[in-house]
Amino acid sequence: MALIIFVIGGIFLQGLRKISEDPPYKGQRTRWGKRLEGEFVDEGWHFFLLYPFFDGFVPVKMERVTFKVVSEKTRTPDRADSKVPVSVTFRPDSSLLITYLNNGGEEGIKKQLEGMVMKRIREWASGNEEGPATWVELNQSQAEAASVLVRKIVGKHLTDIGDGPQQEVPTWIWLRYFSRPRPTKHSENEKIWADPDNSWKKVTDVIKKIEDAQPGSSTTLEKKVGERRKEISELQQGTARISLPDLGIILERLNLEDIDVLGEVAKVAESEAREEQERKAEDLELKFVRERIAELMLPPFNYDKGEARDIVQTERGKVVRAIKDNKISVDATTAEMVVAIMGRKP
Repeated sequence: MALIIFVIGGIFLQGLRKISEDPPYKGQRTRWGKRLEGEFVDEGWHFFLLYPFFDGFVPVKMERVTFKVVSEKTRTPDRADSKVPVSVTFRPDSSLLITYLNNGGEEGIKKQLEGMVMKRIREWASGNEEGPATWVELNQSQAEAASVLVRKIVGKHLTDIGDGPQQEVPTWIWLRYFSRPRPTKHSENEKIWADPDNSWKKVTDVIKKIEDAQPGSSTTLEKKVGERRKEISELQQGTARISLPDLGIILERLNLEDIDVLGEVAKVAESEAREEQERKAEDLELKFVRERIAELMLPPFNYDKGEARDIVQTERGKVVRAIKDNKISVDATTAEMVVAIMGRKP
């Protein structure tokens, strides 16, 4: 009897295992060394019969993984190189842990996402039909870049804007067209859609086709574009919950950070920015001078324009006013003569 209790107790103790809660883990269940699809155990103590031979588990860390993909030399059509950082956050999908592990776990997923992001960023930045024409436009195109990236990586898991004539217009153009207020400044690759007079004729022609095919469809399209915009915004803010079954993850953030131009172009840009700041400071100072002169010409001061200008220049330290105090020394005889002339006694 004691032997039976000893054996049972040994089996129990041998199969008792703890799944870590700090950091949080889940255990992908295994049977005879094979992973069981969709079966996992949460953090805490669990019993695995004849561990690890009959029942077992593979520990999977469930923490959010945040990393940065940096395209060190992204070249725009104007031949300028820029550094483009993209922030990515994901976490394992507990219902797809086998897929997650088959993709190499955390490190494998990071490498795959990095490759996809780098490839798409470079294609977009150097493209002639989409993307920025210059490094300046690249710095102003974060929303467009986010849209392009999102479509490349999670496109089939986003709101579908539908088939038909709407496919003649890039998604990022639909996002711009249905913005409120609609933008009036356009990048080079956007001008062919917006037109010089901001009429967006090519887009409105496509909308007419959509309406001719099915009346009311343009309203549905606008609603779907709005949903796509919301999804992109959530990805930028890190509040998204987009499942990527092929990778076994939940994508939470995909966002471009501050873009830096490199090399000689960066030096020129910095110099121009500094000159622009100095010019604005000078304009502000001159505005103050004009207002101060006008103030001094009004009651209760009532100075003329020249006097007011001199006072302001003195206040600004541009003019130094000196008061010269001359002391004259005279001898006693001269003093008596002066007093006599003035009719006073010394």
